[in-house]
Amino acid sequence: MTTPAHLAIVAIAGGAGCALRVSVRDALMRRGAHPWWSTCAVNLAGACVMGGVAAYGALRAGAFAGDVAAIAVGVLGGWTTYSAFAMDVVQLWLRGSRGNAVLLWALTMLGTPIAALGAAAAVRMLAGGGS
Repeated sequence: MTTPAHLAIVAIAGGAGCALRVSVRDALMRRGAHPWWSTCAVNLAGACVMGGVAAYGALRAGAFAGDVAAIAVGVLGGWTTYSAFAMDVVQLWLRGSRGNAVLLWALTMLGTPIAALGAAAAVRMLAGGGS
C-alpha cells in the first residue's frame, strides 16, 4: 500500500532525476550535441541502471526495501523520459530529418531493453547468480 511518505520519497527522487536529466542535456548541448541525442543517451543510461537495480532487487529481495525501490523508480522515472523521446522523433520527422528520426527511434526502442538486460546480466554475474 502506498503511504504519503512513500509518495514523497518518489516525488523528491523524481525531481532529482529531472534535474540530473536537464543538467546532462545542457552539458551535451554545450558540446554540440542536439537535444534529441541527449534524450537518447539519458534513456539508454536509465535503462541500463534500472536493469541493474532490478537484478539486484531480484537477488537481494530481503534487502531491497520499499524505500530503496521508491528512490530508484523516482530518480530513474525523472531521469528518463519517453514523452521527450516521442516528441524528438516527431519533430525530427516533421522537419524532414527522417533518417535521424528513424535512427533515434531504433536506438531507443532496441537499445533500452538491450541495455537493461545487459546490466541485469552483469549484476547477476558479479553477484554469482548466473546470467
